[in-house]
Amino acid sequence: MQISTFRRGSAVMIALGALVCVPAAGVFAAPASPAQIVRAEAEHDHQPMPTSPVAYEIGETLAKLEGKHLEITFLAEIISHHKAAIEMAELELQRGTDPGIRTHAENIIANQKHQVEQFTRWLHQWYGLTPEEAMEHVSAEARKEMAEMEKDSERMMAELQAVPKGKEFDVEFVRMIIPHHDSGVIEFLEPQARAVHAELRTAAASGAMTQESEIVDFRTWLSGHAMDAKHTGAAKEHMAGGTKEHMVMPKGGADTGDGASQASSAPLIAAGGALAAAGAGGVAVVLRRWRGAEQG
Repeated sequence: MQISTFRRGSAVMIALGALVCVPAAGVFAAPASPAQIVRAEAEHDHQPMPTSPVAYEIGETLAKLEGKHLEITFLAEIISHHKAAIEMAELELQRGTDPGIRTHAENIIANQKHQVEQFTRWLHQWYGLTPEEAMEHVSAEARKEMAEMEKDSERMMAELQAVPKGKEFDVEFVRMIIPHHDSGVIEFLEPQARAVHAELRTAAASGAMTQESEIVDFRTWLSGHAMDAKHTGAAKEHMAGGTKEHMVMPKGGADTGDGASQASSAPLIAAGGALAAAGAGGVAVVLRRWRGAEQG
C-alpha cells in the first residue's frame, strides 16, 4: 500500500514528539539516591499512561480495508471506544475537583455522546446494522483487536475507580484519558481520508481535531502539575538528604533562576504533545518497525 505524503509527514511529527517528550536514558546508571528516587517517583506519577499497542494494530487493520468494510469496522470500534471515554469522563465529574478538567470532562461527554448517536444512526441508515450487529460483520482479526481494546478500557476504568476523590483523581484521569484520546486519533485517520460517505469523512476529521486539541490541553495541565510535584520533591530531597533546613529563594529567583528555567519547559512539553497527537494516526508502519526492533 502506498503511504500518502500526509501519513509520511505524520510519522516524522510523532517521532519528533517522542524525542521532545521522552527523556534519554543511559545504558548504565549509578545507584539512585533517596533524593533521586523521590524526584523520579514524582515525575513518573505525572506522565501520561502509554498508548495501548492494540490501537496501532487497529489502525493498521483499518488501513487495509476499503469501502463499506472500512466504514462498518471503524463505526463498530469507535462507538465502543467513545462509550468508554464517556464512562471515564462521568467518573471525573463524580470525583474530580479541578474546574478546568471537569469542564473538559463535560465536553467529552457532550461531544462523544453526539458522535455515538450520529454513528449509530448512520450504521442503521447505510447498512441496516446496530453497533452489536456490526461487530459480527467485521473480520476475525478486527474482532480480536476490538476485544483486546475493550479489555484495556475495562482495566483502565477499574484502575480509575480505585482512585479516591480529589486532586489525585484529576491527575489519574488525565494520565489515562490522554492515551485513550491518542488511540481515538489513530482510529480516525483512515475514515477521515477514505470513507465512502462524505459526512463520515467530515465527522472523523472533526473528532480527530477535537481530541488532538484536548490532548494538548491535558498535557499542558499535567506538565504544570509535574512541575509543582518537582518543587515539592525538592523539599523532600532535603529531608531525604538529612537536612531539615528551610529553603530560601534568592531575590528574583522566581524570574531568573531555576524557577524560570523549569517554567520555560512547559511550552516544550506541550509542543511535544501536540506533535505526538497530530502524528499519531500516521505512524502505523513506523510503529510496526519500532515494535519489531524492540522485540528483536
